[in-house]
Formats: sequence, C-alpha cells, structure tokens
Amino acid sequence: MEIRTQLHLHTTYSKGTRITKESLISPKEVVNLAVLHGIKAIAITDHNTTSAIPEVERYAKKRGIILIPGIEIDTLDGHLIGLGVNVGIENSVRRGMGAVEVADVIKDDGALVYIPHPFDIRKKGIGTKIKEVDGLIEIFNPFNIFGFENFYADYAATKLKRPKVVGGDVHVKSMFNVGITVLDCEPTEESILKVLQKGKRRFENCRYMSLREMKEWSLERVVQSYEDIKKSLLNGWEIDTWYMKIANLKPLRKLQNFALTLAEKKKSSRIWDFLTKFSYFLALIYAEKNKREFNEFVLSL
Repeated sequence: MEIRTQLHLHTTYSKGTRITKESLISPKEVVNLAVLHGIKAIAITDHNTTSAIPEVERYAKKRGIILIPGIEIDTLDGHLIGLGVNVGIENSVRRGMGAVEVADVIKDDGALVYIPHPFDIRKKGIGTKIKEVDGLIEIFNPFNIFGFENFYADYAATKLKRPKVVGGDVHVKSMFNVGITVLDCEPTEESILKVLQKGKRRFENCRYMSLREMKEWSLERVVQSYEDIKKSLLNGWEIDTWYMKIANLKPLRKLQNFALTLAEKKKSSRIWDFLTKFSYFLALIYAEKNKREFNEFVLSL
C-alpha cells in the first residue's frame, strides 16, 4: 500500500542558534496536522535532540500515525539526519564531530543516514562531503528557493547511486504537506525504513517556501524570542561568523533594537516587506557565489 510520509519535521523542541524559537509547531500539533493532511507517517527530526519523541509517540499511537524517531545533528561539516534512532542518541555525539563521524554514530545506533539540503547556500548542508557520507539524499527542500541547490542534490544522488527522498523541513503549519515522500510499503516503521533504503517511491507537493511565508515565520520567531534577543543586543552577539562582527557594531545594534520593538508592535508594517525583498537580493548574490563552487564539484562526480 502507499504510505504518505513527512520525513523532515521540526517541533518546538528545535532551538535556533541566535533566535531561540525555531519551529512554531508543538509536538501535539504535528500529529493533528498529519491526520488533517492524510499523512500516515512522520519523522520528528528536531535539532540535536530527541526530547519530543516520547511526547509525540503516545499521541501518535492514539491517532493512528506512525512515528519514525529522528534527529537532525549539527556536524562540523553541516547537518545530518538520523531516521529510526533511539531516544538519547544525541548523548553519543561530541561537539565538533565531522559528518563522517556523525554518520557512523547514526549507523551504530541502527538508524538510517539522511543527508538534508546538501547544497544549502547557508552552508548548513554537508556540501562536498556528500561523496564521503553514504545515505539517503534529500533532493528537494522548500528552503532551497533558488532551485539549483535541489537540482545539484538530485544530480549528485543519481551520480552516486544513492536513494532519493524529499522533505518539507517543516517549521510552520503551512509547510506541513510540502515535500511528501510516498512509499509502497506496509504501514510500519520497519517497513518504511527498509523501503527508504531500496524500494518504490514517488514525491508530492514539492513547492518552494514563499517570501511571504518566510517573512511571517521570521517575524513570529522574533516575537516569541523577544527577551533572548533583547539580552543579546544588550550584551553583544556571539561572533561565530564574519557577518556577526558587523551585526555587533553599535549603530547596527541600535537599528536591530528598533526593528525588534517594531516587530513586537506591528508585524504588518511595509518595512518588513522591504527588508524581506532586500534580504532576498543579498541572498541571491551570495547564492551565485556558492553556485559556482558547487557546480565545479558536482560536474566532477
């Protein structure tokens, strides 16, 4: 039988690096949304934690939804997902481990390695390490709005002869039914994981996240993380990338304070439309640089 699956999904247990709130969907809501959209199986892949899984598991069983325990781990090279993991696998991951090491941890746990958004322009994917890490390759992610990121992932999966999957990288309700992997298998976690490795599949609803959805998600994250952001603006951001040095400049921190106050009071301001389009323009320039880099690697496969 055909099983509709959402394999890349975040709950409120996922935390952002600088803006604390990341996913806006509670563990209970993910189950209700699965039922609403006719999705039979969901993989909870929160960032660096399996804490939501026991909570989701109880409710999913009641509502007839198959839960695949998962996790999205920050490696030194980018993100990797484990599907079918044991709760607490994060305790086996050390800070600063590379993608190959983390992939071994996932395999030793008896789980599948899933490579999400490998050519993400923000360098949140493992990029060229895709050649060294064996696993399922996500060939569509709705955040990869420039298109070439997904095209290269698909091309690499074909060249490397790896199984292909798609995922919604879901953080907001409107994206829950996006990036659906449909499998021909029995309605069990074991059967789903087996068919993911080698079996019949097709993909549904592979649409990109709109700028409006990104704007609304970002604003809501800011509002829900208000106190944490206020503290960071007062004490200074952690400088972990070159652009955070710029963000820490005093005039820019004043500007960020103004934007934070405005976000809390007026989320419908035209200023946000302007900033969204301006951010898109900057990302487009950055994307072209990364496209050249990734293109050279992909053509060498």
